[in-house]
Amino acid sequence: MRLLRWVVGLVCIATAAPAQVSYQQQQPTEKLLVLPLMVKSPGDSAFSIAVMDVAREKLGQMARYKVQVIPKPKLCEALKASDYACDVLLDETQANQLGRFLSVNAYTTGTLERSGGTITTTVRVRDIGSSGLAALFSVSVSNPGTAASVGEAIAQRLNSLIRAAEQARECDEQRKKSQFPKALDAARKALATEPNLPAAHICVATVYEAQHLPLDSLVAAYQRAAKGDSLNATAWENIAHLYQQKGDTLKAIDALIHELAGEPHNTQLRLGIAELLRQQKRYPQAKGILDDGLAKNPNEQRLAEFRQRICIEGELWRCVLDGFVEQVKNDPSKAGDSTVLKAALGAAQQLSDTQQLLFFSHAAVAHFPKSAAFWKALGSAYDLKGQKDSSVWAYKQSLKLDPTDVKGSLLVARAIVEGTTYDTAQANRLKSDTAALRALRSAFADRIDSAKAYLAPAVSSSDSTDRLSAAVFMLTAGSKLAQAGAYDRAYPWLDQLLQLVAPRTPADTVGPRQQIRLQASFWYGVSSVASLSGPWTAMTKTKSCSDAKAISDRLARTKDALAFGARVHLPTANTMLQNVAKFEAVMPQVKKQFKCKNF
Repeated sequence: MRLLRWVVGLVCIATAAPAQVSYQQQQPTEKLLVLPLMVKSPGDSAFSIAVMDVAREKLGQMARYKVQVIPKPKLCEALKASDYACDVLLDETQANQLGRFLSVNAYTTGTLERSGGTITTTVRVRDIGSSGLAALFSVSVSNPGTAASVGEAIAQRLNSLIRAAEQARECDEQRKKSQFPKALDAARKALATEPNLPAAHICVATVYEAQHLPLDSLVAAYQRAAKGDSLNATAWENIAHLYQQKGDTLKAIDALIHELAGEPHNTQLRLGIAELLRQQKRYPQAKGILDDGLAKNPNEQRLAEFRQRICIEGELWRCVLDGFVEQVKNDPSKAGDSTVLKAALGAAQQLSDTQQLLFFSHAAVAHFPKSAAFWKALGSAYDLKGQKDSSVWAYKQSLKLDPTDVKGSLLVARAIVEGTTYDTAQANRLKSDTAALRALRSAFADRIDSAKAYLAPAVSSSDSTDRLSAAVFMLTAGSKLAQAGAYDRAYPWLDQLLQLVAPRTPADTVGPRQQIRLQASFWYGVSSVASLSGPWTAMTKTKSCSDAKAISDRLARTKDALAFGARVHLPTANTMLQNVAKFEAVMPQVKKQFKCKNF
């Protein structure tokens, strides 16, 4: 609708002018639109308008035979036709739109800033019609910094550009005719007036290219053009192209980034730069380029999708996760897309982001309740949040769907063993109540023992990794029970564990199995001695030589285990060994009294 208003406004302006026949000197064909500058302080808006009104009027007088400066009345008519006030500050996009609909060859943009008594303006001339006027310059005026003085200074500077641009256009015309010496001569005349005029340097570069000069000569010419206008898209684009020919991709990318600074809304250019950075595996920089684009245009789906790809490929997990969160927020149906869920869960796990891990795993099991993997993810989320009971429940749901999953079974066992804690405070309060204390220990041990069924598949697995994991959990279970004083319940765990990690060869004395063996030996010795009174009493009552031999073997194993595990805590091991020695001292009498010949 805004574009239509521009058109209607222009038609009105055109038809309103009366037809006249005149033999006046032919007007110049180049048209320049001079617009107010954006301001840092809102209070300077009126001042900026006044400055550029002066600049427009003065320049119109100075350059009346070289360029048509769009007068204020015509500018106001065009603005009013589109519901703008006559005196208005236009941003870059609006200025470009107005310039194109007024069919000008160039227009001005820039900023005005006041610092004390000094007025500093940065003026950029945008070339949209081969005018050769593209430039970026600053003008500072003080004592006094009035609208008249600042406007006249800007007009003088623009007039100089106009005179130089005329020679730059001549250079281009001669180049097209292959009149290279004449083209270079015109360029030199332009540069004598404006040493940094981009159009002149660009023309020189194109002449060099036609003459097949080395690429470095072309690069130098375009770099001189960029010096006169650091945001000149043509210069930077050609610099990038030349560096690509030279095989220097990083310098080409740097040139394209400079080009993008002058064309921040050029989405295709931004995507191209991000792709080149991706190919160079410079993922954070590529993400930054795309982030900047999305800040300017949040609804550009191509930028969002490519950023997600960059983040996934570059393993920028926070970016990946935030991207999926945003996707689901904008389109809730994405929460039912298994591909999205898997990727989001992977990113959340990498970051240990409990909140998002729970969110996406809940969504996953809600949409895919028959997926064991998603139930595992939910169990992991609960585990990370410290909700152990919920974690066990979720892992069990996974195991129900795939009973043969050894690793799933291990997850249940681990959640039970690691999630079960002994209430030491309660135990201390019950010291005088033996029955209650025994009940507390028994409940704790029952909870730990419930993990045995889930460890069994791993214990008998052919996979050594599974067996090692089982050994770790068995050690945790046995040591927890021993430390809780439930020695009779710890003993079976540790006895089985020592058999599981027994040395396979005489050289099997290093590595994780040896470390488990060391810890297990210590806790086995402590638990064996502390729980021996029960079996010993039973033996003395049965007077069975089989029972007596079992006790004798147990004492031997206990003694060996304590000797090996003593380094865990030597004082405790020595105390236990002294107790073993007392039992051993009695065994000959037991053997004689029972008349045993089996040991």
